[in-house]
Amino acid sequence: MIKILYLLLFSVIGLSACNLINPKEQIPTYLHLEPFTFSNPDSNFTGSNTHDIPSAWVYVDDIPAGTFDLPCTVPVIMNKTGKVKIVPAVVNQGIKSYVIQYPFYQFDTTTLLYNPGKIQYYSPKTNYSKDLTSTSFKLKINFEEGLLFRNLSGDTTLLIEKDPSKVRSGSASGAVYLKSPLRWSESISTNYFEWTQNACYLEFDYKGTLPFQIGLQAEDMEGEIYGEYLAGFYPKQSWGKIYIDISPFLKANKTYTKFFIKVRSTLEEFDGKYTDGYVLLDNIKVISR
Repeated sequence: MIKILYLLLFSVIGLSACNLINPKEQIPTYLHLEPFTFSNPDSNFTGSNTHDIPSAWVYVDDIPAGTFDLPCTVPVIMNKTGKVKIVPAVVNQGIKSYVIQYPFYQFDTTTLLYNPGKIQYYSPKTNYSKDLTSTSFKLKINFEEGLLFRNLSGDTTLLIEKDPSKVRSGSASGAVYLKSPLRWSESISTNYFEWTQNACYLEFDYKGTLPFQIGLQAEDMEGEIYGEYLAGFYPKQSWGKIYIDISPFLKANKTYTKFFIKVRSTLEEFDGKYTDGYVLLDNIKVISR
């Protein structure tokens, strides 16, 4: 009899231990997110509404749920209805693995009902952040107002292109055309923006059949200059949107006061792979709070 009681006791303890080791799994509630829709209610100071928001940071009751490529279905472990914040994320410098929260796009919110095993659908919305003003857009070049670039070195410079098939938005874009004997182009903007200690990004649209680089040239009050190319891009047959965080460059060069945009393309590199081609640019913006 005592032996039977011991066996029963050990069985109960064993079952309890199994429950502790393998607790009952919670069933998630699912939130399906479509890609962001983008609105631009005041284009007078924001410029065009071109955008590329491939991903989102998702928070539930201010707790991170993860970063997700859109569209996606997010599993959320919860025991009550919660508030969801969806933060637009972009690719920095065109590097797909370098996804960042974009500080100048407005996040969206929704309510996720506690409903284990079920999917709730939502299409997030965004626009430029509500606290941005006209002074937040430090530099805008959309080529409708003129070229605003000059030759820095090389055989040719950026030109105005008005062929509708080569314009991203509006009525004009900037273009570089290279074909021997025009084998090299380096251009610099005639307009500039001033140094800022705040977060600062460069946006632009591009497509083309040639690689190119884009960067900044800094100038101080005595006329001393320093330039650096920040990113390079391969040919792209359809229009793409690029975001570049230029804050590190500005912080490293805070003794300079004026900053210009530089664009460079050449046939002299890539072991003769390119014998002719073009680069198209549109909607260049520098944004900072």
